[in-house]
Amino acid sequence: MKDGLQYPPYIGISDVTTNSHEQMRVEAFFEGQPSLMFDEPEGFDIGDPPDLRGRSRGWTPVHAQLAALAGCTSITIAVVARDQRFRHQGLSTRLRSLIDIRGFFFDLHLQPKYEQLNFDLTLDTAETLPRIRALAAETHRRCPQLGLFRLAKVPMVVTWFRKGSRKPLFEERFALRAGKTPEQKLAAAQAKQAAAEARRAKRRTKRRAA
Repeated sequence: MKDGLQYPPYIGISDVTTNSHEQMRVEAFFEGQPSLMFDEPEGFDIGDPPDLRGRSRGWTPVHAQLAALAGCTSITIAVVARDQRFRHQGLSTRLRSLIDIRGFFFDLHLQPKYEQLNFDLTLDTAETLPRIRALAAETHRRCPQLGLFRLAKVPMVVTWFRKGSRKPLFEERFALRAGKTPEQKLAAAQAKQAAAEARRAKRRTKRRAA
């Protein structure tokens, strides 16, 4: 996923990262909150935060949903890697969801929806590209959470990396048409809006100076 993009103000952004550990344990994080370990017996605070009129001090439902997707995928990769005798020393993930929240706050005629989900997976492995593709294909087939998002036709970009390289190994797109992605269209619309506002501000400055 690309960092630094700007989106329209009605787009809610949620980010979750994970690291895999031994014995199929997955630790999930999002900024400003304690991590969540998927095999820990203790409960955790989940709900809407104060800025959404909630009382939760911890994970939002969207963050928890993203963590569930990343955790399920990570555990599935561990199982598939074992079955395929695929050697890797670690896995980390990054998830970002872009949700149109106008129907939640401003326009009750609209249905809040995922505009796009970006899912980056980074493997610490020396396995070949065909072997990594085979691992990815079987992970998509087996993972219940990935299947849930795909059956729901959530636009999703899944990008696979090798640890130590910023260049993607390959990218997979689901529920997306050819051409620009929803994320690219949203970023372009926001850039156009910002440019228009800058031009208007410049004209106002010139009129005041005249």
